[in-house]
Amino acid sequence: MGQEPQELVAHGYDTVAERYAELERDAPWPRAAWLDDLLARLPDGSPVLDLGCGNGLPAGERIARRHRLTGVDVSPRQVELARANVPAGEFSTGDILKLDHAPGSFAAVTAFYTFDHIPRERLAEMFGLVHTWLATDGYLLCCVEIEDLPGVVADWLGAPMYFSSYEPDVTRRLLTEAGFDIVRDEIQAQSEGGHEVSYLWLLARRRHRAAS
Repeated sequence: MGQEPQELVAHGYDTVAERYAELERDAPWPRAAWLDDLLARLPDGSPVLDLGCGNGLPAGERIARRHRLTGVDVSPRQVELARANVPAGEFSTGDILKLDHAPGSFAAVTAFYTFDHIPRERLAEMFGLVHTWLATDGYLLCCVEIEDLPGVVADWLGAPMYFSSYEPDVTRRLLTEAGFDIVRDEIQAQSEGGHEVSYLWLLARRRHRAAS
């Protein structure tokens, strides 16, 4: 593959940051409705971690209205845009699999269109990290593509991009095995540049102890 997946993703989003921001203008994505459901469950001022925060719009801005937002993205350009778009948030550049947050740091973790960009063999590890970072009964809201992709590099908006995902049943199983109870899940399609892409949306709650 040449470059590591995180390097491909960082360079890709640096390259297409402005073009990516235009995609949702074709038609509303499901993200806002799912995020509003999550935020309604949290007390004001709750700490929320947004993994793959992008340019901070619209999710980060929405979170920061009533909550304490921490955002991280592998793309320096996206983080630069997020800091300008959402001054109330705290943003940093980094690999989400290498973050070092204290246990119980967040009431909720969000990951929109993010987990498809890590090798699927590490998805269980990712869910385990999120479980650790969440407070008791904390929430994870995420979406993942539904294709069976072992790990591919494809042209995306004019730049090479890494994608990897499991079929929905595998993703659900890994999430529950990591110590989560699924509150809501649904497969929904959205328009991206004239193409329809389907995602598995998951709202899950941290159990007190991971399943053995």
